[in-house]
Amino acid sequence: MWRKHVNVELTRTEAPVWTDILKLQFDPEDSEVFGAFDPAYLSGAVDGASVTISSEMHDALTTEFGGVNYEVTLGPINEAGDHLHAQAHRNAFNNLPLAGDASVENFWVQVDDDLRVGYIRPTEAASPTQPPTTTDIGQFDLGTSFEGY
Repeated sequence: MWRKHVNVELTRTEAPVWTDILKLQFDPEDSEVFGAFDPAYLSGAVDGASVTISSEMHDALTTEFGGVNYEVTLGPINEAGDHLHAQAHRNAFNNLPLAGDASVENFWVQVDDDLRVGYIRPTEAASPTQPPTTTDIGQFDLGTSFEGY
């Protein structure tokens, strides 16, 4: 498990825009977790290399933004070094440990007659055997890039 993102849809912009309010990544070669998040929306969600979005925080995000997506990147998943980029529900996102190992299964949600959305959920998850050597997680203000936020 090497990347976690929380993306939100900004609706107070000229046209709706999707952007990250959290983006963390694990570099196994340097045993480092790095990235950034907006504490105005995710205060208390990040603890070192761990990310937990509470149900109250999720409710606040869905009230504030037009949409919220939890995305993860797993891999490599095969000998070719490919990675799996996927959406997850909030609980699955919380249960997939950054810098840890996980096995997942795919499932589909029928949104309407014409749209099915694919998600993953963990079947097994293990925290890292050793915590990352370095954690470099910064903060940013979404409002500096998007007026009204």
